[in-house]
Amino acid sequence: MSERGNVFLEKQQNVEYLLSVHYLKKLREQGFITYEQYDEIDRLNRTSFLRGNGRKSA
Repeated sequence: MSERGNVFLEKQQNVEYLLSVHYLKKLREQGFITYEQYDEIDRLNRTSFLRGNGRKSA
């Protein structure tokens, strides 16, 4: 993949991760998930969305 393609993919993954955080916060605020569930889901999302970027968080 070209350098330009890699940059696009990284930005897309970061946006998708940030959207997941937004929706997780909404679920937490409305009482659908616990703080523990929020933390675990966020950890898994960071791993899956940001895996190829060499990052551990957004």
